[in-house]
Amino acid sequence: MANSSISEIDQTAVLVTHLAQICLNADNADVTFIVKGEHLPAHRIILATRSEYFRALLYGGLKESKQNEIPLDIPAKAFKYLMKYIYTGRLSLKQMKNTDILDILELAHQYRFVDLQTAISDYLCKVICMENVCYISRTACLLDLNSLSTACYTFMDKNVTNVMKPHIFRNISYEALFGILKRKTFNTDQVNIFKAVHDWCRFNEANPDKAEKLYNQVRFTLMSRHNLLNVVRSANVLDPNRLLNIIAEKEKSSELPHRASSLLEMTLLNDMIKWYFSGATSWSWIGVIDLDKLFMVNCIRVEKSNKLYSIYQIEVSQDQQCWTQVAPRTGSFNFWTVAQFRNRLVRFIRISFVRETEDIASIKVMYNKH
Repeated sequence: MANSSISEIDQTAVLVTHLAQICLNADNADVTFIVKGEHLPAHRIILATRSEYFRALLYGGLKESKQNEIPLDIPAKAFKYLMKYIYTGRLSLKQMKNTDILDILELAHQYRFVDLQTAISDYLCKVICMENVCYISRTACLLDLNSLSTACYTFMDKNVTNVMKPHIFRNISYEALFGILKRKTFNTDQVNIFKAVHDWCRFNEANPDKAEKLYNQVRFTLMSRHNLLNVVRSANVLDPNRLLNIIAEKEKSSELPHRASSLLEMTLLNDMIKWYFSGATSWSWIGVIDLDKLFMVNCIRVEKSNKLYSIYQIEVSQDQQCWTQVAPRTGSFNFWTVAQFRNRLVRFIRISFVRETEDIASIKVMYNKH
């Protein structure tokens, strides 16, 4: 059998080098694109071979098929990068500006380079940061790129405090903002969401229809009566009757549309627990933990510092007013106590019947996907 390294000839690298040399080179070019005043030469057969869009444009009987010069109203720099990709199949994104990458992404979508669009989207998902998330989400929504939009929304969920700052929030597009507000995982104080949306509408001079749709995504029943009467009413964006209906619904409903993200895992050491001594019995220490905001939780694991007998009771709450017991008082000599329960919205955790505060090493709070 012949040696495959001898029988197989692979000089694709040489081919790519030669094609790169004729990219945007006037030699033997048979069409010129006029982009923002620049004349960019190209070769019809290469463009038509690489793209169905250009095949239809240059050979499909349209008027452009008979023109030697074709004007395009697109960013010139992005089009040059696209031409490089067409001729070589390569593109280095790392050193590019975000604005250029997003322009290339729009051209890839417009000219139906699906593989390039997917590759750029995958890259952007990995480089999302506070400085670019608004612009990436704007393009993702414009082009209906669901995976990229989801990546932007997930980043905003995790960085909600910074996203809510006016210089960031005001730059979110209407489409992206509407998508964010629909998510139950965009988790922060609802009155802050209302203030930010109200500021966005004024800053961006939103028309009444868009403003109404955004306000409708605010979960007013999660706001306190004080904020409804003093913040929302003073903004004069809701009909008085609707405001009264919101207050009535809030007071009679036991299931409100809370926002909360799933807590994959959070470890809280002993010094993060607030301890209180009740004095009722010798097992009288009570520890309370504030997670700072609501999370979807279904498992709590208490890690002990010793193997002494324990009979802990674990309760959870959203507001410290109504507590739900998730771990009964059952005795154990183990180094841990685990409470597994149905999915619950939790902000506060209370552990009772602790002999000594030093007995508790840490508490792990998590959401397990079943």
